[in-house]
Amino acid sequence: MIHLLRPFEQEILNQSFINTPLLDQAISVAGPEAVGWALEKSRVLVDRVAEKHASDDLGPHVDPKLFEAVSLWGVLRLGALETLPENLKNEIGDIIRKGVEFGMQVDPLLRCVRFIHAELMQEFFDSCTIALPMAERPEAMRRLSADLFDGMEQLSLFIGKEFAECRARWLAGFARGRITLVNAILEGRPVDLASTVQRLGYDLTLHHIALILTCEEPVPDGVGGLKDTARNLLEAAGCSSTLLLPVGTTRLWAWGGRSTARPTAFRHIEKPLSVPAHIQAFSGLPGDGITGFSQSHFQARACEPLETVAETRPAGVRDYGALELLLLLGNEMPAATDFVVRELGPLAADDKSTAALRETVLCYLEQERSVAATAERLYVAKNTVLYRVRKAEHLLGKSLRELGEDRLRLHSALYLVHKLGTGMLAPREKGAPPAATRRRSA
Repeated sequence: MIHLLRPFEQEILNQSFINTPLLDQAISVAGPEAVGWALEKSRVLVDRVAEKHASDDLGPHVDPKLFEAVSLWGVLRLGALETLPENLKNEIGDIIRKGVEFGMQVDPLLRCVRFIHAELMQEFFDSCTIALPMAERPEAMRRLSADLFDGMEQLSLFIGKEFAECRARWLAGFARGRITLVNAILEGRPVDLASTVQRLGYDLTLHHIALILTCEEPVPDGVGGLKDTARNLLEAAGCSSTLLLPVGTTRLWAWGGRSTARPTAFRHIEKPLSVPAHIQAFSGLPGDGITGFSQSHFQARACEPLETVAETRPAGVRDYGALELLLLLGNEMPAATDFVVRELGPLAADDKSTAALRETVLCYLEQERSVAATAERLYVAKNTVLYRVRKAEHLLGKSLRELGEDRLRLHSALYLVHKLGTGMLAPREKGAPPAATRRRSA
């Protein structure tokens, strides 16, 4: 069949876009006439696609080199070449690698292959009709259709596999580059603002708020995934721009930005925040510019240790602003535990009745020692409050109305137990030095 093909202009062989090794191989297999025809036909197909698909996603993928390579492969397959030659794979692979860097998608690429296949098939059928006797046409067309379909199927499978591999490599390198750049910002190293904004796709001069999202097992992107959850949360905070940075498969760093005002701190968002049960979310405070970008992230990171300390996991976002006092008080957990046990004394017992005493005393101090307000807050009778306060005073050996400077210490110890759970009531092992001493000697 291919011996019937002829180009209109022989000079077309000197005007090819494809690499010389592929062109030479094609000429050695199919001959210069058939190769010239394929190159010439590819130019026609480029014009047709540009005209018919200028307004859809196929238009930007009209690469003359791709059309030449696919057209040549059609001729080579009809010339009895049964597998994709390495030179052709290299050419197509180079096209894909460069395209991936510019955001090329695989579906429009495969549509181009199908379009070229259909057009070449029609051209070959027309050539059979013109050049072959009537009796020979059906068999020639059957063989032609089968061979060309097999060739394009091979090419489509190769393109799909090569695209997936190229995109995975590019995304891995791109992600590593962005993580490296963000780490440089977080470490306070100088960066070129303009190029950094371009590489990250995020404006560092905005007002920011940072999130860290984690999960125990990898979750696919999509509804309920880390990225989807981060986008929803940042939108609820009023952010118009986002930067999402996967750090491994179970952890995501995220920032949201606004240009006109600071985003809303998550603890001040009135509507319920949707965080899937399998995801933990931690947030920093809103901040400004590069400094706020870094500070908010480190504040979100500071909230993470509390996830493993507290007995229960509250729903929604763990906001640094809501946890700041707790973080400051419990920054050194061994020392904080020593402090709690020492200040509470008998009130550190881990049983239900003592827990009720601690709850009542904490509320009593927060309500400025008002029995009525405490009873109302705890939904108990005033006499119950009075009984518990007197019992607590007996155990502590002091009046709750005459604490003086000890009021802050007692309140802080009760607050730590209330927020971090009864694990704070465990005393140090006998003979162990105080936490501060242990740290100095480490």
